[in-house]
This record gives sequence, structure tokens and C-alpha cells, in this order.
Amino acid sequence: MAFIASLSTAQAQAPRKLVIANEGGFPPYNMTAADGTVQGFDVDIGNAICKLIKAQCSFVTNEWSGIIPALLAKKFDVILGAMGITEERKKRVIFSDPYGITYSEYGVVAGKEFPITPQTMATKIIGIQQGTTNAAYIEKTYPGAQIRRYPSIDALISDLKAGRVDIVLGLEEKFAKEGDGPKLVTIGEGVQVSEGIGIAFRPQDTALRDEFNAALKTLRANGTWAELQKKWGPKIK
Repeated sequence: MAFIASLSTAQAQAPRKLVIANEGGFPPYNMTAADGTVQGFDVDIGNAICKLIKAQCSFVTNEWSGIIPALLAKKFDVILGAMGITEERKKRVIFSDPYGITYSEYGVVAGKEFPITPQTMATKIIGIQQGTTNAAYIEKTYPGAQIRRYPSIDALISDLKAGRVDIVLGLEEKFAKEGDGPKLVTIGEGVQVSEGIGIAFRPQDTALRDEFNAALKTLRANGTWAELQKKWGPKIK
């Protein structure tokens, strides 16, 4: 009986286990290291939240275009991957409060800059990552433009450097400074393509969403959010 009692106590004290997903390929928010682990601003924010809510969390990656269906299929519990909050996505998942307001920037190869107007964009090949708020913005703003869609940000940037597209939306500073090939630069003004970035949950997981919201407020208040923003350097408010 004593053994059974001690086992029950140990089980009661065991932390919850949560699996958190992101793309693992959108630095500085999330990226996959050489050893296969996921790191970045999103991962550190997730770990800080999990510590506050006393949960044991692990991180997995999933192709971005299928990440919401995978969440709904219960392949993981949470999406924490710089996901833009939109009305369309809110029909399928529930979101935390925004943990940041972001602005997407246009990127081109250095030396090939041009003014961003409806007239010039109509003559360019525009690259976007499918399933993103950037893609939705381009498709709505430039419906007659020649658009090429890519499954990942790496493939998108690769074709920009190779000259297969003229311009992309969603160039992060890390890609402009690192990597082989031509130098990339941002042009024009950043555009806000969503209500902010939020953490996504299955519609029934309102209690878990509320826990994450409370933890996010604590991270803002105690300075952790600011420390991680400084560490990883995302252009975020």
C-alpha cells in the first residue's frame, strides 16, 4: 500500500508534457541547428512559458503549409512559430494574445532595387512562401502579378539569389547578411500583414490558451521578453 501511495504521489507531481511545433526554418524566430534541435526566439519564449506553467515541453518541426491541419490532427499541442493572426486562421484555431507585432519587408538582390508601385510590381516575378500571411497579402494586393510559391523560406531565398524571382516579401535581416551568393537588401517600407504573431491552439483548448496568455504577460512584465528580443534580434514590438 505504501508503494502504491508513493507511486500515485510521484505521478501526481509529474509535469505535464506538451509538444510545440514550428517550421524550424524561419530565423531568427525558429531554425534547425546542425544537431537537429530547434532554436530561436520562438523556442526560448516557449521554454520560458513552459517553465512558468510547470509543463515539460519538447519542440518538433512541421512543413508550414500543413501545420494547422497537423495541430488539429493532434500531432502536437501548440504552434509557436511566428504565426500571423488572421481572420481566416481564426476560423480553424484559437490564438493567444499577440506576442509581437511584426512588419514584413521586401527583399531583392543588391544592385537591383526598384520602387515598389503597382506598376513596377506588375512587371516583376514575385516570390512568396505558400501558406503565409505574406502570401495572402501579395495575392490580394497584386492579383495580376506573376507569383511563384515556395514550400520553405530557404527555397524562396535560394531562387531570389539565383535570379528566378525578382523580389520576395518576408526577407529577414539574417538572410540579408548571411549565406552564399549575392548580397540581399530590403527595399520599400515594411508592411503589417496580420494582427500580430500569436500562439495557436485547437479550438477546445481554451484553458491552455489562457495559461499561455497569463505567462506571456509575466514575461513582458519581468523583462524576459525584452531580453530574448535583444538576444535574437527579430524586428518585433
